[in-house]
Amino acid sequence: MPSSQPAPEQRRVTVTPVARAHGAGFTALGLVVFAVTMFLWLINAPLPSAAFGLLYIASAVLIFLGSAKIFEPPISLEITPQAIRYCHRRGYWQITWENIVRYDVPRVHRGLELDEVPYIGFALRDIEPLLADITPRLAVYLLSEQRHLLVVALRHERPDIRDYSPYFEVPDRFAAPSGTVYKGVQAMFATRCTHFRELLGYDLFVPVSALDRPPDDFLRWLKQLENNR
Repeated sequence: MPSSQPAPEQRRVTVTPVARAHGAGFTALGLVVFAVTMFLWLINAPLPSAAFGLLYIASAVLIFLGSAKIFEPPISLEITPQAIRYCHRRGYWQITWENIVRYDVPRVHRGLELDEVPYIGFALRDIEPLLADITPRLAVYLLSEQRHLLVVALRHERPDIRDYSPYFEVPDRFAAPSGTVYKGVQAMFATRCTHFRELLGYDLFVPVSALDRPPDDFLRWLKQLENNR
């Protein structure tokens, strides 16, 4: 009698980022702005040269942003009963469900209130499997791309600090609890993760632009996948 249990590949679900879907719209709008600008120039419309320049710049920016989104990987997350993999044009990282302590939208203090930041955060039991899986190009990119998140966290969670250099002059050596010493990019990324854990309570982050639905809906869906895996 055939088993009713689905094959592992059938239980793999993927996420197509909503930001990628906007790429075609940005590109189309940029082309329209460029076409209108060219038409106005050909008919000698009474516009100052600066206006034409701004329109050309706006069209170029829209086309660039749209193209960048279109060329992003069609899948941002792959989720299986075993692991979650984040896919980026510069590489990927992967974490197993057993290594996840919790996940949620990180929040920072603003006076007596809490403000959400546009990410999904993952707190990990052990950072070393992540260091083994993340591709070096992606680690380098995240060190740069998430600097603004670090600045936000420092301003709101450590307003007493005046010298941020220990958080930005990241050492290239990292001693893990196991005794293993990591060097280079792995060490820098591990140190940044510990800084985020200290400030926000999470080691790893996925931007909401990589999701296919609002963060709260995504978290509920992710919890269902975890419970049913």
